[in-house]
Amino acid sequence: MLNLDAGLSDEERKAVEFKPPFIILRSRRLTGVFGWAARRRSFGPIGWAMVLLLPVSSGLGMFLILNAVFSTILSPEVREVGRQMGAQAYLLIPGINPYLPVAYGWVGIVVAVMVHELSHGMMASRLGFRVKSSGILLLLGIPIGAFVEVDEQQMREAGPRKSVRVLAAGPGANVSVAVACLAGLLVLVSGLSPYLDGLYVTKVEAGMPAQQAGISAGDVIVSVNGERALTVDVLKRALDSLQPGGALVLEVRRGEGWKDTLRVRLTPAETPEGPRVGVYVAELRTRELLEAYRRLAYSSPLVHFIPPTFGGAQGFVPFSDTLYTFYQHPMGPGYYYAANILFWLWFVNVNVGIFNSLPIYPLDGGQALMSGLRAIAKGRLTESTIRSITGIISAVLVVLVVSMVLLPFLIR
Repeated sequence: MLNLDAGLSDEERKAVEFKPPFIILRSRRLTGVFGWAARRRSFGPIGWAMVLLLPVSSGLGMFLILNAVFSTILSPEVREVGRQMGAQAYLLIPGINPYLPVAYGWVGIVVAVMVHELSHGMMASRLGFRVKSSGILLLLGIPIGAFVEVDEQQMREAGPRKSVRVLAAGPGANVSVAVACLAGLLVLVSGLSPYLDGLYVTKVEAGMPAQQAGISAGDVIVSVNGERALTVDVLKRALDSLQPGGALVLEVRRGEGWKDTLRVRLTPAETPEGPRVGVYVAELRTRELLEAYRRLAYSSPLVHFIPPTFGGAQGFVPFSDTLYTFYQHPMGPGYYYAANILFWLWFVNVNVGIFNSLPIYPLDGGQALMSGLRAIAKGRLTESTIRSITGIISAVLVVLVVSMVLLPFLIR
């Protein structure tokens, strides 16, 4: 049997620990970052800002949960959407959550966990707590996050002024990173402009004039008889006004960047339903969609909690897989990857931050609630009473979270 620890000193054995399928890598260099943080005076005000941000994040999380629960109870449409999404959609795990892309999802999770844990460690060092160890956690050799071990005894003995700042640092940093990424995404989207507008060809009938003229699914009809084809009515009017034996002149765009132009002249086929060219089309409305998204992005910020991979969002979000090819940006085609990285960093970090802010023990928010109750009670409440209050609040929120997931399947 291979001994993976053979030849390693005691110190090295502590640095590398194997707990299949996990590998724990402890790093002195990472711990050195905490020493640097301890000397930064700016971390003092930042710590208090994170404390103020904690109840805001917690309140937002409880609002989202309550809104989801009541909407599910009152609206059959919301219940149907919940059933279509499935319970796995609430798990922030790539490969299990059908709407969380594997690559972007893992990047978001690794960044979120590292930001969360390192912020705990830096704030703990700044406030004089001992960081026993820190490092990186690998799953089958793939980095999945970081960890920080703060002296628990010191945390228990410290007053709430210090312990709450350490607890608030993790979720506060996640929310801060999320907001920064969302701001970057909005700036990036402001530079988008449509490549073109017109009628997107979804299907071409075999043997019909459109196919014979070389039109295929995925092409975009931009004009009919010289008139811009922004709506289906343009094509219908052209067909209705056509004289017997007359022809239509269509301008079609295709290829990368929609640079290839195909101009065709075709004579519609006479059918019992009237003249037809044999195409099924959908109105792109690229400019309208982009302007609508920009308006909604600022007037209804909760829209950013809907991933671009979700069914309805794919035909609305300009950087979704369905729509991104119809838009251009000064930075080139790479805007699509930049937009998605920024979105998923926002999405994962804000969910991690809000979830850890909830007053559910043993999450950061739950531990902060317990510390806050001790400070408010000042000896008027026993420790068992404080724990009972925290436990009741935690249980109520857990029931609400579970209800949010299960109600769509329980109410028919």
